Amino acid sequence: MSEGKFQFSALGVFFLGNNLDRLEWAIQSITDPLQLASFIEPLRICEQARLFEDIGAEAKNWHNFLSDYGAQVVSQETKNSLRDCKTRWHALARERLQDLYLVTPACKTDPKHLMRGIQGMLAEENFHFLERVEVSDLDEACRCILIGSATAGEHIALRSAESLLRRWYEHKTGKELAERGWGKVLDKLAQEYPERERPKEIALLGYLKLRRDEVAHPDRVSNLTDAETTLMNVCILIAGIRLVLAELPLSSMPKSSWLDSEPPQ
Repeated sequence: MSEGKFQFSALGVFFLGNNLDRLEWAIQSITDPLQLASFIEPLRICEQARLFEDIGAEAKNWHNFLSDYGAQVVSQETKNSLRDCKTRWHALARERLQDLYLVTPACKTDPKHLMRGIQGMLAEENFHFLERVEVSDLDEACRCILIGSATAGEHIALRSAESLLRRWYEHKTGKELAERGWGKVLDKLAQEYPERERPKEIALLGYLKLRRDEVAHPDRVSNLTDAETTLMNVCILIAGIRLVLAELPLSSMPKSSWLDSEPPQ
């Protein structure tokens, strides 16, 4: 099972190689079993790393064996067995590291936030406001930005904004939408509010609609700044619409609302 396992970072790969090299030195130089065990202990973390669990499990067994060693000096036979095991770990690590790829994000947004998906970009209450399909879209937008796929990232983030617009209209009117075009739905929503009382999020939706039209043009290519700006605007939109909808009577909420289901996981 790889669920809950971490993936080695570039620094983690360095420490894995370094710990294997240090273990080789220890096998040659150290006879005390507890000291030798201390050089194996760092490799136990591999048990929690994807693709390296078996190395970690064997390291754990060796560490436990040497920690309870029945003599004050490690025998040459035991050292030879440990060296064989260490050589095999090294070969396995080299083979499996070929399946890992290092990507250096060029985005300005903190990659650590993007790696958590949209949950890493929003306050908890705003994240739980989203419906599952919106979470899926925005998670995908975060992944696209991380790897530099700006046009795809911006497009999918804008799709979630259109979903929020439809939800807002349905919650405001208590009616299901027959018309699904962004512009027409936005016009209908604006008509639900007196001009001087329209929430500022309606203007933001208008701006995002223009961005959607640009991104949809076959000759248009987004850059990372475009994609990150759009994602941040969608995050602002989520927070604003959540507050607007919170002021509406619950009776206007469609039965499919997030209020009637579990928060997205």
